[in-house]
Amino acid sequence: MKRKNMMAVLACTVCLAVSSAALAGCGAEETTETAATEESDSQEEETTEEETSEAEEEEAAEDTESSDEDETASDDEAEVSDEAAEISDEDETASDEDVEVSDEEEMASDDNAAASDEEEMDSDEEEIAPDEEETVSDADATASDADATASDADATASDADAESLTYPDYTALAYVELGQYKGLTVTRPAVEITEEEVEETILSYIESAELYDTITEGTVQDGDIANIDYEGKLDGEAFDGGTAEGYDLEIGSGTFIDGFEDGLIGVEIGDTVDLDLTFPEDYSSEDLAGQDVVFTVTVNEVSRLQEVTDETIETLTDGEYTDVESYRDYLYVALAEAEEASNESTMKSELLAQVEENSEVIEFPPEVLDYGVSYMRAYYEEYAAYYSMEFEDFISGYFGITEEEFTEQAEASVKEGYLSEVILRAIFESEEMEISDEEYESYGLKYAEYYGYDTVEELAQVYGEDIIRLSIMQEKSLDFLLDNAVIVDEAEATASDADATMDDADE
Repeated sequence: MKRKNMMAVLACTVCLAVSSAALAGCGAEETTETAATEESDSQEEETTEEETSEAEEEEAAEDTESSDEDETASDDEAEVSDEAAEISDEDETASDEDVEVSDEEEMASDDNAAASDEEEMDSDEEEIAPDEEETVSDADATASDADATASDADATASDADAESLTYPDYTALAYVELGQYKGLTVTRPAVEITEEEVEETILSYIESAELYDTITEGTVQDGDIANIDYEGKLDGEAFDGGTAEGYDLEIGSGTFIDGFEDGLIGVEIGDTVDLDLTFPEDYSSEDLAGQDVVFTVTVNEVSRLQEVTDETIETLTDGEYTDVESYRDYLYVALAEAEEASNESTMKSELLAQVEENSEVIEFPPEVLDYGVSYMRAYYEEYAAYYSMEFEDFISGYFGITEEEFTEQAEASVKEGYLSEVILRAIFESEEMEISDEEYESYGLKYAEYYGYDTVEELAQVYGEDIIRLSIMQEKSLDFLLDNAVIVDEAEATASDADATMDDADE
């Protein structure tokens, strides 16, 4: 596990601050994806259900195919898809590891709005554990499986930490010598939404909503979901795991071996064809690797994504829009607004990076250091308790480190992860900004809505009033940076660079 996973734990303590510091930073990418589906709650639910359903279908298909690796597959499972299943297994392992900090990762992604160091952390070679797949000693599950099992415990632990630890109230200017933070220059990216983007967005929403037509006549096309029966034969004999009935295969997904899906394109629905194929030389099954086989495939029917019509749009939007053109217009505006929000987040991150470069931290605030290390230790103590383990045994088995090494690496992570908070607090103090009761309520309600709470009080019960105020402080400081910056539009910056290049050439 790399140190950024410990950073994700830290992110939970200041998540509201860094995510909402520029609401564009509250998952700007997510905003772009979902802006066009805010027209009704019911549509969002349909989309969510579709994504879940689609993921389950893919996982089911992969599981069906992966069982052939162990040569215990039933006749309904397909040997032909082992190769995809191996990749799937790796993805599932990575996914399990991600679950460990599922709640924090959502919040840590927002950290990009306030901390431009995130990419550096990704490339950090220092690791807490030499092997990300190392198991917890004395535990009867791998670390990744344990992460998945304990995801609910993580949230509970995080909530408990937020209640038991209070973020320190300190004077940042006592530790920071601020450099220039007003009048900094930043480039505002151009907002360009193309017709292709709008069309791709519409199609993605249609797919997410599972708006398919069942086709019983015609031919199979790329992108179709073909319901098929198939039987694979080697030297005229059916081989284990190579037979299935009623299998839904997305044409072009690369689920089966090369040539299988391409071989079905153009086949008449209802027809049966023989596909002469060859398994890859490095195929997982030694009995099939490099072998020439024949798959007899019957195409039962096809599910095809609905075309973009007025009727489809009306169904997609639950009646909010009744024609394609009006929906396209809406999407164009929604996508443009999302991109503008993302650009604002980018500008704030760049300005903050400049301030950090211009400033000097004379001494890292010991109050913050103690808080961050205590939070991280409390978090992993909760984790250890979940497995009925001592903290020392847990970090030794899971991270492969001693308590002393844990503290050292935790301190390094705190200094890295909280630098932006210290700088933003110093700006807040330098400008003698305050948080009024009205601001606390308005900002707090925004944070509550974003994180799924009905009231500010509910949010405070989970994260604490100190974190809400910290969030507001950071957001106001970032807004101040942008409000007092020299903003150059991308087009102007490009033209200026071109002029400078020409001047240099003339000289």
